[in-house]
Amino acid sequence: MKVISVLSRKGGVGKTLVSVGVAQVLGAAGHRVALLDRDPEGSAMGWQHGAQKGEVPLPYQVIGPIEATSMVGLDFLVVDTPPNDIRILQDTARQSHVLLVPLLPGAGEMDRLQETVQALSEVELQQGVQLGFVLNRMEHDNVSAAMGPTLEQLGYPVVAQIRKAVDYQRAFGNMIPAHLTPPFKEALTNLGVHL
Repeated sequence: MKVISVLSRKGGVGKTLVSVGVAQVLGAAGHRVALLDRDPEGSAMGWQHGAQKGEVPLPYQVIGPIEATSMVGLDFLVVDTPPNDIRILQDTARQSHVLLVPLLPGAGEMDRLQETVQALSEVELQQGVQLGFVLNRMEHDNVSAAMGPTLEQLGYPVVAQIRKAVDYQRAFGNMIPAHLTPPFKEALTNLGVHL
């Protein structure tokens, strides 16, 4: 089983969206996938409850930490982590094969990104772990345009960019529309995950 974790010390950067998008893409490709919701706010659980209420079958299941201890037969476990809990972030990173760090465009976001990078640098990661950064809510402006090159100069590989679109918010409790899933596929492909 391969563990793909989505982490950031900052809230509101789109961890749940990236987690759900990655789980959906993997599940739609025929893999057995569970999404572990480690965030006390339970956004991923809320997504699943909305889907169940609307009778929308998701190609993955959302589980909690207790269920995760008894899961067998999975190809992928996607982990959605809470913000501002360095212990969970580091514990999750230790057990992961792929790390995705979402962030928003803006100078202030870069400052908070350093906290996440620092927390990860203090952990002994598994050999061969893949790390990628996902730019979320990208717009057609100078700030967004500068983010990719800035991250690359810092040695932070940008593996996908998600444009700002209200359709992502409308997808809560549903399937993300197919025309909005390419960034999640791109992130996985760029990190060597075979769909």
